[in-house]
Amino acid sequence: MAALGFDLQTIVVYSIQFVIVFWLLKTLAYKPIADMLEKRKQTIAEGLAAAEKAQKEAAAQQAQFETELAKARESSQAEAQKVADATKKMREEIITAAQKEAEEIKAKARAEAQQERQLVVSDLQKQSATLAMQMTRKIVGEAIDEKTQRKLTEQFLANLGDA
Repeated sequence: MAALGFDLQTIVVYSIQFVIVFWLLKTLAYKPIADMLEKRKQTIAEGLAAAEKAQKEAAAQQAQFETELAKARESSQAEAQKVADATKKMREEIITAAQKEAEEIKAKARAEAQQERQLVVSDLQKQSATLAMQMTRKIVGEAIDEKTQRKLTEQFLANLGDA
């Protein structure tokens, strides 16, 4: 091997040095690095587990939120329906009251018209009686006494009322 440029003693020394360096690296560097990597692996696994747990909790909270939102929507729709029903009822009550008031006004107007008509008829009867008495006085003269005059007037009014 000497012809190739290798010396047995140098090879043995290099081999011993290699074993010592390998043992030192394994003892001083490899184990701490391996331990550190294992700890890092555990930390990552714990982080993933925590993230998964948080994701599940978030999903549960979202489901709860959606349930509460649905309940709130139902509640608000029920309230809106109540308000709409109350408004409709109030509108119907107002319309009914207005119709009732209109009927009362019509009835009152009819009663007033009837009363006015009776007053006009009564007034016409009085005027007719007065005219009849005046005509009777002119035609017959002053000879008829007041009792007879009243009797004739009442007969005239009775005939007028029948007509």
